[in-house]
Amino acid sequence: MEWTIIFTDAYEAWFDHLLEKEKIAIATDLQVLAQMGPSLGRPYVDQVKGSRFSNMKELRTKVSGHVYRSLFVFDIHRQAVILNGGDKKGKDQARFYKRLVAEADELFAEYLQSIEKK
Repeated sequence: MEWTIIFTDAYEAWFDHLLEKEKIAIATDLQVLAQMGPSLGRPYVDQVKGSRFSNMKELRTKVSGHVYRSLFVFDIHRQAVILNGGDKKGKDQARFYKRLVAEADELFAEYLQSIEKK
């Protein structure tokens, strides 16, 4: 079974600014997520701490010395909603996650409101 993956505008804007080799590496990991769905675990996926949503996870991609994180949640339709992303290389880990998780929480809350209206 192939799992559906959808992207927020924020994620697409972030992704568009990456180098081609970074895009390829992240897209490869996203394809693994599409194939494995919620059962995918480490080293590809890990639980995120500090989120308002208990099912918030991170897709973990390493490429060219960079450490990329793409935050996502499986929604009620069992689609992976890819919310936002960032490169944590050289950053204070606590600050990096605090900002990224807060933004992902807001994006997912907006997403939930949008599907309730449908």
